[in-house]
Amino acid sequence: MDRLGVNMVYRCGHKPQPGLPVPDTHDASLMRIAFSCPHCLSELARRCVLDTRIFVNLQQLSQGMSAFVIEVADAVEEVGEMLAAVGYGCTGKSQDELTPGMQTAVMGDQVWRKELWFANNTDPRHVVALIAHVKAEMVWLEPYLPMGQEAIEYCTFPV
Repeated sequence: MDRLGVNMVYRCGHKPQPGLPVPDTHDASLMRIAFSCPHCLSELARRCVLDTRIFVNLQQLSQGMSAFVIEVADAVEEVGEMLAAVGYGCTGKSQDELTPGMQTAVMGDQVWRKELWFANNTDPRHVVALIAHVKAEMVWLEPYLPMGQEAIEYCTFPV
């Protein structure tokens, strides 16, 4: 079977589901590097009784820089590996808009974090483009969440 061409399949053997967003760069890359499908990973989190959630916020990271921050909490190990493959890093949970998560060794206090930085004086059109990117990222990640879209929270922080 051609895993890298037209007949791409996930590591679990499932093909991309019809009706889901057309596989984009992330999905194609993840299939190529052999991760399980969103359904299998969502079911794994459900069986492990993990409340996988995503928190999307705006944070001031320095006096002149801000970022849209995506934090994925309580993810199964394979989802963490997948997130690491697409640019997320493992850090502590953010406290608020001014206190980003720091490196931590405390298990259970970690999240997978991605930052989309911009200068505070950036052209608003660039910021709008970043917002569109964040929205696209949520569409891509939603099928991996046991609670689906209900598990995506905006302007709240992990506790």
